[in-house]
Amino acid sequence: MSARPQLIDAMLAIGDVDGLDDVLQRIVNTAATVADCRYAALGVINEGGHGLSSFITEGISDEERALIDHEPLGLGLLGALVRQPHVLRLDNLADDPNSVGFPENHPPMTSFLGVPITVGDAVFGNLYLTEKRGGHFTDSDVALVEQLAVAAGIAVSNARLVERAKRREQLQSASAEINRELLAGTDPSEVLKRVASCARELANSDVGLIAFADSNENFVVEVVDDTADPRLIGQALPNTASIEVPLLGPKGQVAVLVVANPDSQRGFSASVVEQLQDFAGQAALALELAQTRSDSQLVAVFEDRDRIARDLHDTVIQRLFAAGMYLESTGRLVQNPTVGDRINSVVDDLDATIMEIRQTIRSLQHDDRTERIGARARVLGLVDQLSSILGTRPAVHIDGLLDSRITDNIGSDLVTVVREGLSNIARHAHAQNVSVEITTNESVIELVITDDGVGFDTDPNDESRRSGLRNLEERAEQHGGQFVVTSRPDLPTGTRLQWTVPLPNVG
Repeated sequence: MSARPQLIDAMLAIGDVDGLDDVLQRIVNTAATVADCRYAALGVINEGGHGLSSFITEGISDEERALIDHEPLGLGLLGALVRQPHVLRLDNLADDPNSVGFPENHPPMTSFLGVPITVGDAVFGNLYLTEKRGGHFTDSDVALVEQLAVAAGIAVSNARLVERAKRREQLQSASAEINRELLAGTDPSEVLKRVASCARELANSDVGLIAFADSNENFVVEVVDDTADPRLIGQALPNTASIEVPLLGPKGQVAVLVVANPDSQRGFSASVVEQLQDFAGQAALALELAQTRSDSQLVAVFEDRDRIARDLHDTVIQRLFAAGMYLESTGRLVQNPTVGDRINSVVDDLDATIMEIRQTIRSLQHDDRTERIGARARVLGLVDQLSSILGTRPAVHIDGLLDSRITDNIGSDLVTVVREGLSNIARHAHAQNVSVEITTNESVIELVITDDGVGFDTDPNDESRRSGLRNLEERAEQHGGQFVVTSRPDLPTGTRLQWTVPLPNVG
């Protein structure tokens, strides 16, 4: 096969690859074939134009590459071509004054051909070809590789456009996912972890993390994605190839979103940096809106507590007090001792009820608004938040003195179980009607969530659902309780979730 048709086939092969990494590797392989040489490489110039951000090779085995101390950094002869890109042909590259030799265990190379690749008006990188089979590189080799470099520039430009479009789609998808998580009331720490994971995927990096500024304005890692070493948490930002973009965290904390390549030291293109900045901006806005919404809900809860306290004081206590006074005066007129004792017992119960209501009023009107929000308000707020993704507002019935009976730990787990139960219904059940019932007495709290959806399915392949149910079971067992999921006996389909926990004596 002559060189010219071979070149045409090579150009078509290069243009038939979408991803930039695949395009670059295909260019290198094709250059080695067209020029009939043993070794070929493509050095991609970094953003500053002073060195190489990546080095793609052909002809060197994985075993040989592992023995070489490091990849070329763009120094010596290769660096000269980076600074002044032009066609360079040598019979023995060691004779060039810019040559600095090879690192240890590098295969010997003599003949050399360097050709720049231009994308638009900028030099993207250089093709480096060595060890021409049968002699030295000819004028024909130079002409063929120059034509290949033109086709390579077009292929790189097209691949960049394709990757930019893919990243834009990833960006939209990642931003939508973060918004969904926030709307569903997912724990902020889990949302931040997802932000880090989405950033890593967008940048195709080794690790994604979020660092917050400490009191000395140094950034310390607090969130890492699922693939990163958790030992990074608590450490200063890694000194490696990375992108750092501002991210405003919860409660106004200053934070940065970071993607890094600690292992490969690969750099990042300007388009990746730009899109990561866009993602960080959208994620920060979503976090701010979620915080604002949470603050608004908190204000609404406080206002509702004040209204309830006023109603209890101005109406309920007054009526109970009047009823007690009336019964007490009536008791003095009763001649039957048994009836009198019963009336006095009722009066004592009314006095105890008045004291309990006054205690509740003091709790509702507590001046420290930074104290915890009660489980009742948190459950009601959570139901409101999840109604949008459920497609219906669950019916809620809370019976008993919930907040005064349960501990903080049980209250926190109760809210988590409600969130997980309703989220499972939203994801799997396709239900039209959902109910949440919480019953509290002196010894036990019982949560029952029911739906009329497709029914409970313990799919062995759905690891996320099974792990979620295990989590709820563990949250019951650690309090000495039980967690049961069954099909609804009163409907052909539907699920009944029951979470029961004994209550300690909370006073």
